[in-house]
Amino acid sequence: MAEDKNSMWIYGRHAVVAAARNKRRKIIKLAVLSQNEELIQELQSFINEIDVVSKDFFVNHFGKDVIHQGCAALVTKLDEIYLEDLSDDDSPLLFLDQVTDPQNIGSILRAAAVFGAKAVVLPEANTPGLTSAMIKVASGAAERVPLIKVKNLVQSIRFLQQRGYWCLGLDEHADKQIYQTDLRGKFIIVVGSEGRGMRRLTREVCDFLVQLPSFGSFSTLNAAQAATVSLYEYLKQNRGD
Repeated sequence: MAEDKNSMWIYGRHAVVAAARNKRRKIIKLAVLSQNEELIQELQSFINEIDVVSKDFFVNHFGKDVIHQGCAALVTKLDEIYLEDLSDDDSPLLFLDQVTDPQNIGSILRAAAVFGAKAVVLPEANTPGLTSAMIKVASGAAERVPLIKVKNLVQSIRFLQQRGYWCLGLDEHADKQIYQTDLRGKFIIVVGSEGRGMRRLTREVCDFLVQLPSFGSFSTLNAAQAATVSLYEYLKQNRGD
């Protein structure tokens, strides 16, 4: 069965189980290798019809190099969520500027779920949508944290600033370290790409620019690592421990 505009294939144990648990998803088809008996038993509590397939099924659908862990599901796509739909609590928001690598975005979704961010926000132009590879890397987090596309990143930041959010941008040339900034309250954390960083207009709309502490002169982190460290610092300050 092929994908269409309303459905997509996902693969990987954590991704498939999380999708099966998500009431906002519908499982159209579920395919599992016969030797995955434990996984079959776990999934049977969510769906009755499971197709037991051979390895050829996964090669034909996803190619030889995909790490599918012997399970895949054709699922309905999640309904689009907008900034206006998000709850107005103190959970942080992650904005990504010029971050385009699906692996990085998948890892960022995973960090967002671990540390309690309520959404990951990308500009519509020149960034990928939610892909099967991204969902696999996110390891179930894509069912918990929405990936939101906006037409204009700067306008979206201003929209949230008018609603009480502070905007913190990561900049390796900033004068302050992230731990020297009071992060208690409602925050947007903006992460730029490795090398290019944030665009000028994005940097200018930030209320604070901070850098991440590093040992010596070696300070290179990719976007996912930078997002993880930043979210950890936010959580630490807001929990008070």
